[in-house]
Amino acid sequence: MNFIKKSNLISLGAILGLTLAIISASNRTILTNNFFAENGHPLAVLPGQDILLFAGLQKWIYIVTGFYLLFKLCLIALILYTALYIADHLIPYGVILHMVTICEAIFLLAAVVKIWWFRHYYPHGTLLDWHRLYLLSALSLFPAVPADWYYPLQTLNVFEVSYWFLLAFGISQLTHLDYRRSLRLVLASYLPALLIWMVVVCFCAIMYFPSHG
Repeated sequence: MNFIKKSNLISLGAILGLTLAIISASNRTILTNNFFAENGHPLAVLPGQDILLFAGLQKWIYIVTGFYLLFKLCLIALILYTALYIADHLIPYGVILHMVTICEAIFLLAAVVKIWWFRHYYPHGTLLDWHRLYLLSALSLFPAVPADWYYPLQTLNVFEVSYWFLLAFGISQLTHLDYRRSLRLVLASYLPALLIWMVVVCFCAIMYFPSHG
């Protein structure tokens, strides 16, 4: 049990540290104070306050991202733990959390690729370009959709689908289930939760930003 706790602390610390490092890299190389000003979205009205406001926003971005990531990983692990429990496979929650955390690394790769692609192929990119950009996603197939659809179409991407297969592989290694049955378990548990989450995000976007619909 102590080994599981130590493994989880290491994996969670690593994924959180790498996530914050990638956010820091994007803030230093792309989403700078000058970037927002050049796109007509200055962070402060009065001159001289931009730097202080930018530093404050960055701090909150790190904090919110950290809590969101931990919540996401714990929730996905709970969903898979429940699905396995219903299927009579009693795997410790900590073991599943460790597996889910390792699989999360696929999204770090997606973030790194996005930063690299934007810097090289959008030398004069706008804030809208940054929000829309998600390589190998369904959003690239529907360039004229309203902003409310950005998130669900971005979520449907090659990295997300790869994540499903990684989760299935992890479950197959933790149980005696073959890969096909493990994949069906993931699709029957994680996928509905993902769809519900996308509906909630879209609903909130329409409620709070109706002009973007």
